Amino acid sequence: MGVVKDGSTTTGFLPSSEVFAIHYPGYPSSMSRAIETLGGTQGIRKAHSSQSNRLELHFRHQEPYSHPAFGDLRPCNNLLLKISKTKSNAGQTQPQSELLASKQDEVQIPENDRVHFDIVARVPEAYHFDGMVDYQHVVPVHADVARKKKRNWIEIKDPHSDKGGLMDIDQEDAMILLPQLFAPKDVPDNLVLKPSVTLSAKKNQEEPVQHQWEMDMEPVLAIDFGISEIPKRTNWEEYIPQGSDQWESQMAVSHLFDERPVWPKDSLLERLVDKGFNFSDHLLRRLLSRVAYYFSRGPFLRFWIKKGYDPRKDPESRIFQKIDFRVRPPLQSYCDANSANQPKHRWEDICAFRVFPYKCHTTLQLFELGDDYIQEQIRKPPAQTTCSSETGWFSYNMLENLKDCVKVRFLSVFPEPGAEPLLKAATESFKKSKKMSSNDKLMRDEVVHPQAKAGIKIKPHLLTLQFF
Repeated sequence: MGVVKDGSTTTGFLPSSEVFAIHYPGYPSSMSRAIETLGGTQGIRKAHSSQSNRLELHFRHQEPYSHPAFGDLRPCNNLLLKISKTKSNAGQTQPQSELLASKQDEVQIPENDRVHFDIVARVPEAYHFDGMVDYQHVVPVHADVARKKKRNWIEIKDPHSDKGGLMDIDQEDAMILLPQLFAPKDVPDNLVLKPSVTLSAKKNQEEPVQHQWEMDMEPVLAIDFGISEIPKRTNWEEYIPQGSDQWESQMAVSHLFDERPVWPKDSLLERLVDKGFNFSDHLLRRLLSRVAYYFSRGPFLRFWIKKGYDPRKDPESRIFQKIDFRVRPPLQSYCDANSANQPKHRWEDICAFRVFPYKCHTTLQLFELGDDYIQEQIRKPPAQTTCSSETGWFSYNMLENLKDCVKVRFLSVFPEPGAEPLLKAATESFKKSKKMSSNDKLMRDEVVHPQAKAGIKIKPHLLTLQFF
C-alpha cells in the first residue's frame, strides 16, 4: 500500500485493487439515501456491468413515474485515499479517518495535527451526471385521501354492491393520466437551426427598412436580356438623409459605378471591403438594387450594370463582357480539397493569374484580366455590329481564343503536378484558335468587292427565275 507523507512525498506501491467513483449531482442527507436513489448497491452493480454503463438516478425513487437523470461512465486517473488524522487535545489524542477520492488537490494541514494518507485503491473511471432534469409528473401525496373519499362516495351511492357499486374500481390504485414528457432529450445536444424569418433587433438597426419609393422601383434582378427598356436611374438622394449611415454606404456603392458601369459582384465586394465597408448579403443587394441591375442571361450574365446604361447598345461595353473558366475533371479534386479548408483567394490575385481558383467554375470580366494579349484583343474594333446573347460584341472564334488564353494562364500556375498534359493541349488549342480569329479579320477585309476597290460603282441586278 502506498503512503503519502507530509502531503507531498509518496512511498510504497500503488495498490492493484480498482474501484469506480460516482459524482453525485447534489447534497444527499446521508450516504444511504444517496445509494437508495441510485437503485441500491445491486442496482449500481447491475448498471456498471451492463453494456450501456448508464447509471440512473431517481431523485424520488418511491414515485413510479419519476423520470431519472442518467450518468455516463468516463475514464479518469484518480486515487482513493484513507486519511487518518490524530488531533492532540489536552494531552489526549482522538483518531479520525475517512475515505476520500482525490486528484491533485492540495490539502491544508494545521500545524498541531498529524495527518497520514494511505492509498487504498485506484479509481480509473467515474460516473458523471451532465444531463438535464426537467419538470416531472409527481403522484400527489394526498392520493390515499382522495382514494378513500371516492370509495366512500361509491358505497353511499350503491350500498348493495359487493365491489363498490356499478363501477368496479381497483382499490389499490387511482386513475392517473400522465402528461407527455416536457423534453424528449436527457443530454444537451447541439442543434443546427434555420435562420429566423423575422430579423433580429440588431439586424433591424443595421439594415434599413424598405421604403415606399423602393417598392415602386422597376424590377432590377435577373432581367431578361431581350427586354426592350432597361431600368431607369433612381434619385435615391431625395429619400436618404444626407450624412446618415445609409447615405455613406449608398455613396460608396454609387462611386464604384462612376468608375465603370459594369461590375462583377466578387470584384465589387472586395473593393468595398478594402474601403472599410462590410455589408451582409441582404444589405448589399439593397444598396445595389437602388443604382444597378443585372441580366439573367447573355454576355453580361449576373454582372451588376449601372441603371440607365445599356451595354447592348454601346460597342465599347465589349471590354466588360464575361468569360468563363471551368476546371477539367482531372484537377477538380484540388478544388474540392481546398475550397472548404483554405482561406479564400483575393479576387485581384485571381484576375492577375497569380493563383489557381478554388472554384470549379469561375466567371471573370475581360476588363479585369491581367494579360496583355487579352487587353489588346478586346480593344480592337468590334467584329459585329450588334450585341448577341451568345457572344456579345465578339465573334465566336475570337471568344474561343480568349477562353484558351485564360485556360493557358491558369494551368501555368497550377500548384500541384498533373496539369502538364492539360497545359500542353491548351497551348495547342490556343494557337489554333488564334489562327481562326485572324481568318475572321481577313474575311472582313475581303468583304469589299474588287471592283469597288477600283472605284467602279456596282449596280444591283435583279435575277428572275421562271419555272415550267
